[in-house]
Amino acid sequence: MRDLWTTWYGQLVFLAAISMIILGAKRVAHRVWPHGLRLLDFWPPFLIVFTHFLTLQATDSSLAPYEVLSLMILGIGLTLIEAVERGEILYWRFFKLYWRGAELLTLVVYILALGSHFFFNIVKMSPTKSHLTKLTLGGTFFDILLTIWKSNKTMW
Repeated sequence: MRDLWTTWYGQLVFLAAISMIILGAKRVAHRVWPHGLRLLDFWPPFLIVFTHFLTLQATDSSLAPYEVLSLMILGIGLTLIEAVERGEILYWRFFKLYWRGAELLTLVVYILALGSHFFFNIVKMSPTKSHLTKLTLGGTFFDILLTIWKSNKTMW
């Protein structure tokens, strides 16, 4: 069960399984299912936890507290914008706008965490430090991948 939450492929399998269950429930209960409720509305809590595990593995520190802080700032900002522009804060309109923004934010942060996880694992696999000097000297990403591939090829 631990691998399901901590590895990237386990996380994607878990999201796919949850999505299939939700889509099945939506199909079965289509008459009572709220019309504005989408599949992505269920993902943000899982994506925050998955971002925590991915960034913890890649950088030895978690990005989840900063993500939650940015969600708080998003909520305050949307509250101020709603109050200034419309003169009133309607709960359902605000909550729907906030939750859609939270979906977008958590999805973007998770994709960035997944990319950084892959990138840092590629750099950690390198047998020598020549890849890190190439990285700091401004080599392109493809140069780094080519150097790592060549060095792994000569290792075998």
